[in-house]
Amino acid sequence: MSTLRITELNPEISFLLKCARVYLNIDDPCEINQLIQQTSLNWDEVIKMAQVHRVLPILHKTLTLVSPQELPDFVLPKLHQLHFKNIKRNFFLLQELIRFLDILKKHQIDAITFKGPMTAMVAYGDLSLRTFYDLDLLVHSHDFFKLRDIAKNHGYTCDLLMAKEERECLTKLSFQDQELYFNSQKEYSLVNAKNRIFLDIHQGVLSKQFSPLFNTQWIWEHTQQVKIGGHQVLGLTPEVQILVLCAQGVEDCWNHLGKLFDVAILIKNHPDLDWDQLVKLSKQMDVLPRLLLGLCLIRQLYGFTLPDQIEQPLQNCTFIQKLAEALQRQIILKSNINSKSKLDLLNAAYQLRLMSQWKNRIKFILTLMQPTLADIATVSLPKSLFFIYYLLRPFRVMQLSK
Repeated sequence: MSTLRITELNPEISFLLKCARVYLNIDDPCEINQLIQQTSLNWDEVIKMAQVHRVLPILHKTLTLVSPQELPDFVLPKLHQLHFKNIKRNFFLLQELIRFLDILKKHQIDAITFKGPMTAMVAYGDLSLRTFYDLDLLVHSHDFFKLRDIAKNHGYTCDLLMAKEERECLTKLSFQDQELYFNSQKEYSLVNAKNRIFLDIHQGVLSKQFSPLFNTQWIWEHTQQVKIGGHQVLGLTPEVQILVLCAQGVEDCWNHLGKLFDVAILIKNHPDLDWDQLVKLSKQMDVLPRLLLGLCLIRQLYGFTLPDQIEQPLQNCTFIQKLAEALQRQIILKSNINSKSKLDLLNAAYQLRLMSQWKNRIKFILTLMQPTLADIATVSLPKSLFFIYYLLRPFRVMQLSK
C-alpha cells in the first residue's frame, strides 16, 4: 500500500508526526534531536499546526521529556503557556460537566458522557493531555427535548455561534417547525453565554444520514463508570469508544490528526482490548469498513502494528487502503474544498463506499434527502405537507453544489 512519502510532507507536519510516534513509544526519542538538527523548522508554524491538529499537549509533553538541545529558547516557554491555558479550560469544562450531571440526576435522566473529558481520561488517562472545547452528552431519545429544556433553565440557550445562515433560518421557523427539525437531528447545540461553555446534547452518535442503522440503544449495554475529578461518570467501554471514534472520524473525513491520535493512544493504553468483540459489534452495526479505515490511517501515520483481527480483513479491502491514502493527503496536506456543499457530497461518496449492505446504501441515499434548516426556512409549510420538503431537497442539493 502506498503512503505519503516524507518529502511530500512539510517539515513541520513531519515533526509533529515524529513527536507523536515517540510519545507512542514507536520511534526513538533520539530521532527528534536528529530531525531538529537536519531540518530547518519554522517553530511558529510547528506550534500553529499543533493547535490546528489538536496535538499541542502531546507536542508539549514530548519535547518536555526529550528536552532537545537544539530547541530555540522561546519554544518551551510558549508551549508551557499554551499547555497551562489548555489545562485551565479543561478543568473549567470538567467542573461544569459535574455540575450539569448532578442536575440531570435530580431529574432522573441518564446520560453518557463521551468525547471531551471522557476521551481524555479513557484514552490518555490524563485530563490535561487532550484538547477539547465543549461537552457532549448522549441521552435516550425520549429525554432529548426534556434535557434541552432543563439546560435552558440553567443558563443555556441555542448556540448563537452557529453558522450565520443557519441562525437566520432557525429564527424564521415556527416553534412547530423547529421541533420537527431538531427531532430529525442527532444533536442539539447549546451555549452558556455567561461562561462561554458549549454543550451538545445527542440522541445519536452519528448523523442519521451517515448511518441509518447506527441507533444508540445498543450503546447503553456497553458502558462503564469512569472516575473523573473524583466523581464517577458514565462513559463508553474502550472497545465502543474506538468504534464510535472511527465512525465519527469518517463522518468528519478525519479533519485533524488529533482524532486519529485519540484512537492510537486509546489502543496503546488498553492492551487488553477485546478485538473480537470490537469486530463483531462493527459488523452488527455495518461500520466495519469505517473501523478498518480509521485503523488503516493510524497504521500509516503513526506506524502502529494492528492485531490479526484487523490486519486480515484490511488486506482483503483494497478500496479501503486506497481511500486511506486519499484521506491521508486530505488530512495532512490540507487539500482545499472550496464549497461546503461539495465537501458534503465528498463525504457522502465516502459513506456509500463504506457501507457493505445495499439496503443500508438505499436508506442512506434516502436520508440524504432529509430537509435542512435552509430548506425549511425557504418556504413555510404546515405539518401535514412536511413531506414536500423532501421533494424539494434534491433540487436544492443540485443548486448548491454548482
